Amino acid sequence: MANTSLTKVKTWTADGNSTVVQWPGGLGQMVACGTWGGGTITLEMSPDDETTWLAIGGDSTVTTDACVNFDLNACDLRLVLAGSDGSFSLDGYLTETIRDGVWGKGIMHCPN
Repeated sequence: MANTSLTKVKTWTADGNSTVVQWPGGLGQMVACGTWGGGTITLEMSPDDETTWLAIGGDSTVTTDACVNFDLNACDLRLVLAGSDGSFSLDGYLTETIRDGVWGKGIMHCPN
């Protein structure tokens, strides 16, 4: 059975940013997986409509396959890959989250 709650947010072929996600607030997960070629993926948030970007902190910067929970108020989110050596294959997906009866996207996930 296909997992219909996932939407691809990024396939990295070079360092860069994922699609910006309007997070509705609440609990979520960041999952990073694939073939790593060095580098780090960092979860960042913007409190001011994508003018300023801040790393979430804690475990939200990963260098290997990982699942990290977060709890944030409404904001913009993105994932950033930096420092890779060019030999990698990483995909990111967003899962759907219900908050107050409204669907929102905000979790990076790799399906298996």
